[in-house]
Amino acid sequence: MKVGVQFYSFKPEIDAGGFDKALDMAARCGVEGVELFNMYDIPAIKYRKALNEAGVVCYGTHNLLAPLVNDLDHVMEYNYALGNPMIVCCFLLPDERGTKDKWLYAAESMNKAAAILKHNGFEFSYHNHDFEFGEVFDGECGLDILLNNTDPHLFGIQLHIGQLSKFGLDQAEYVKKLGRRLKVLHVHTFGMGGAPYDSASAIKAAKDLDVEWAIVENVFQAPTDICAVKASVGTIRDLTRGL
Repeated sequence: MKVGVQFYSFKPEIDAGGFDKALDMAARCGVEGVELFNMYDIPAIKYRKALNEAGVVCYGTHNLLAPLVNDLDHVMEYNYALGNPMIVCCFLLPDERGTKDKWLYAAESMNKAAAILKHNGFEFSYHNHDFEFGEVFDGECGLDILLNNTDPHLFGIQLHIGQLSKFGLDQAEYVKKLGRRLKVLHVHTFGMGGAPYDSASAIKAAKDLDVEWAIVENVFQAPTDICAVKASVGTIRDLTRGL
């Protein structure tokens, strides 16, 4: 299993105009790849050149729903230039959810986008937070609405396992439930707060499914703790080797 880092982990540096510094920090963490967010204001070729120089690849970009619905051609062109194969819908805005009909519309919209993406050589996945489990309609949570109303051959999941404990969900069992729909495993950096979770069992379950990437995300920044990120990368790598 390859280990990457979500570029959001270095948001304080990026916000201060330190894109190159943030990428250098990511590379020094020992990752094989990075996952980008909020990147369209920087030319894709600039990212690609910097990634090549840092010796890492882009495996995943986080996108809101609107560009996947209204500007998919640009999304594909940009990600093609990046060399990135995985397009991720990372979030549903508050006005894009809150009712079952809105969740169904989101499922339909992402399914259509995923079909076009697959036809053009990309994979699609959805990245969860906590509201996907907290919003429940007729006994069905938001994430299940998405899963039950999309094509399993098109619509994958980037599972953020750190969000599951607060809903009493077992991380490894949920990984097994998703099966081949699980495309990427997302984890918090260890020792940075948040809900505890059994990362070893979840990583083992994902490895058994041949999930290619585990992505570390430091969601507790202010400022970026590169030591915590680097240690987490090492922990995940040790876990995958020992399983």
